[in-house]
Amino acid sequence: MSSVDLGKLLDSENDPRMVISPLDSRAEELASRHDNFIQVPTPTKAQYLDIMEWIREDSMPGDTLLLIKEKTARQTDAVKQMIQAADSSGLTFIPFSYSILEGRDVTEPLMNLTTATGTNRVVIASESEAFVNDVIRNLNLLIYNNIDITIYASSKIRGFETIEVENLHKTSMHVSLAYYIDYENTKVKDFLMKYRALYNTEPNQFAFQGYDVARYFIELCARYGYNWREFIEDNDASTLQSMFKIRKQAVGGYTNSGVRRIVYENGYSVKPVR
Repeated sequence: MSSVDLGKLLDSENDPRMVISPLDSRAEELASRHDNFIQVPTPTKAQYLDIMEWIREDSMPGDTLLLIKEKTARQTDAVKQMIQAADSSGLTFIPFSYSILEGRDVTEPLMNLTTATGTNRVVIASESEAFVNDVIRNLNLLIYNNIDITIYASSKIRGFETIEVENLHKTSMHVSLAYYIDYENTKVKDFLMKYRALYNTEPNQFAFQGYDVARYFIELCARYGYNWREFIEDNDASTLQSMFKIRKQAVGGYTNSGVRRIVYENGYSVKPVR
């Protein structure tokens, strides 16, 4: 069922039962109009807000925060949300913009904005793969000059195919994302073994997601009965690939703001930190 069809259903029914949206991130706007609606997929905005909070937690005296965006490029909704998250964070940041045609000439201007005594924490406010790739290339040039760089990004960057994985590790990429499966986790290993034995195949992301959503809400129902809705905000949970941090909106239903965090470390390892 599409988000449009679901919206029509919610508009037409006067039903006290809760409706849970486990897959479609586009259904988020329905939560603002229906108090019996729960939006499980974490919206991109929550990832951006978490990035700024992560920077706040990591920052030390002497650090610098740079917000880099593409000059003259049309701002998508996602880019606007990222800039709004930075503006509302209360963090002091240095804005810097350039066009991709200027990419070969920005190393020195970037160098002049960095600190040599602390960590330079960087947020790239762009969804353009070509521009993000160019920024990372320029930041790697600074690293060769012994400038300490750490980039913070949303899950979008993991889908860019032209960025060399080596560069993600060199810049100590910190990523906030809605879903992440840590295959070293004992609970994940146990799920894999049981799934293979039962279905004789490998579970995909939707198998993990279906299991997480079903188990989370079934456990709520088992623990609290028909009143489980009243306790949902007190039951944050970390599951196989998801975080559940569901909160009631000021108007409407419920949305999930739970995110996972991973860090690309030296040695080509990826470390989940939450």
